[in-house]
Amino acid sequence: MGKRKKSNTNRLLVLVIVLAAVLAGVICLYINVVKDDPVFQFVKHLFSPDNGADTIRSRRTASDKPYDLTDNQRYYKELVNKNSINVLIIGPDETSGSYDTLMIVSLDDRNNTVKLINIPRDIYIDYSNEFKNDLKKAWPKYASSKGIYKINASHVLGKRVDYKNGEGRFKNPEYDFTADIIEEVFNVYIDDIVFIKPSSLRKIVDYFGGVEIDVPYLMKYSDPVQNLKIDIKKGLQTLGGKDAEGFVRYRQGVDEKGKYKSIGDIERKKNQVAFVKAFISQHLNIKNLGKIITIFNDLNSYIDSSVSNPEQASDYGKVAEKLYRNKFIQESEEIECKSVDIEGIYYLELRRN
Repeated sequence: MGKRKKSNTNRLLVLVIVLAAVLAGVICLYINVVKDDPVFQFVKHLFSPDNGADTIRSRRTASDKPYDLTDNQRYYKELVNKNSINVLIIGPDETSGSYDTLMIVSLDDRNNTVKLINIPRDIYIDYSNEFKNDLKKAWPKYASSKGIYKINASHVLGKRVDYKNGEGRFKNPEYDFTADIIEEVFNVYIDDIVFIKPSSLRKIVDYFGGVEIDVPYLMKYSDPVQNLKIDIKKGLQTLGGKDAEGFVRYRQGVDEKGKYKSIGDIERKKNQVAFVKAFISQHLNIKNLGKIITIFNDLNSYIDSSVSNPEQASDYGKVAEKLYRNKFIQESEEIECKSVDIEGIYYLELRRN
């Protein structure tokens, strides 16, 4: 009996040695062939000893605005810890190009929290006279454009005035202007920007196998102009890419009795936050690390981002790993505002200092 056990142990040892040798050969081959591959660089940096959060914070620069962009418009309270890392997620409207979604994902590695702040797109921005003068020079008829003072149109104005001549920290007048507006109004420094390209949400959700979420009510809406058809039943279910896009875009439609129903932008923001929370908790975890790394090589087809190289991306990977290891807390923050009519246009007015 003892000899048989020893024999089995020897065979196992030989097998382990052979597998180790094969694995070592594969790794050496991989290093020689793909050492310049973005995924390899991402993984290599991911396991370096540098602190990802500190590295991200070290890249911060002063906004250096030419003047105040607003007429002293300041939100009445602080939304994030000053040391939190803040990423602005932008989702465009597929037809108009306006920013349909503006969401700040705030990562507080020191207090182990992830806070989601959804900025309603209809917020009125009280631009300063200095900025209006510059805008008038670049776009004499700007005042006749409806809704131009909504925050979801800020990128249009930044592009019109060629904000900072395209030499701001994101090297993009649309992103730089939007980020500086958010910092001035909400006192939240934007470390990086992720612009989700149209229809990419569908692809990403399908790639991860859908998102389970409790749909609060029937969502039924159709708009041939936008090629948008939403038909999602109420209740707990797993949404594929098409329905996930419908869930986060739904604002109005018909109820079970066929009557018109509108939930408004603020209620839609609650649904978007619920969706992001569900996606994070279900898919951004260690067991999906392989999928996350695999999709990294194809990110350009899904998003445009200020995170421009594998090393910067892996800094965020380190932050995420630390948050997951410490069982982070998810929070969300609602922006307090009220409906107002300004020159016949619907806006949301912020609660100010």
